[in-house]
Amino acid sequence: MRSFLATFFGAFFFALIYQTKPVSSDTVTLARSGATALVVDTAALDSSATQMGDTSSLRLAPDTLVAPQFPSTGSSHPPVGPADLESLKRDNMIIPVAGVAPKDLIDSFDDKRGTDRTHNALDIMARRNTPVVAALPGTILKLHNSTAGGLTVYQSDSTFRFVMMYGHLESYRPGIVEGQSVKRGEIIGFVGSTGNANVLAPHLHFQVTRNDNMKEWWKGTPINPFPVLRPQG
Repeated sequence: MRSFLATFFGAFFFALIYQTKPVSSDTVTLARSGATALVVDTAALDSSATQMGDTSSLRLAPDTLVAPQFPSTGSSHPPVGPADLESLKRDNMIIPVAGVAPKDLIDSFDDKRGTDRTHNALDIMARRNTPVVAALPGTILKLHNSTAGGLTVYQSDSTFRFVMMYGHLESYRPGIVEGQSVKRGEIIGFVGSTGNANVLAPHLHFQVTRNDNMKEWWKGTPINPFPVLRPQG
């Protein structure tokens, strides 16, 4: 009973935070690199680079981590454009939390975290221990535990161009290991509030980055999956 009430009031509190935030707009931030944001008109997929305030990309892992041996073909922070958005659509990226509908998603990509960085990810609210599934087919790059992100899975897509971060997990799926292949929709973990997440508001921190150098998989250019997972119209 206590767990249910904590989840209920956590979700209610989170909803209050976002209730006045627009959830339907033709213009969204597609990607961010340092202080520059790429803003896209999702209706026409016309884009323009717009200078934003002083922000910094989220650092995903320290240099002390051992990088897996995966393909390296270019930049760890490549430029991102509408073609990347279309690629994710063609690959049929799915919402990585079981039972969550597109209408339930909130675009939190540009939200501030403290005074010196931007969220660069989506927070997907769900009850604790809701299955977290692979948004695309690909390869498990790293199972990681940190003070900020808690239990986290990092996964590449099948082309080794996109990296997905699934953070604040309650637990990993039993038997999952680094280097294994996963199918779209395969369970990889369970929603929780580990790391610096609010224990009263369990959710999945879902980040997507574009990266042409899997030897530095923890880097990359953050790309907003919101217009892929919640298309307009």
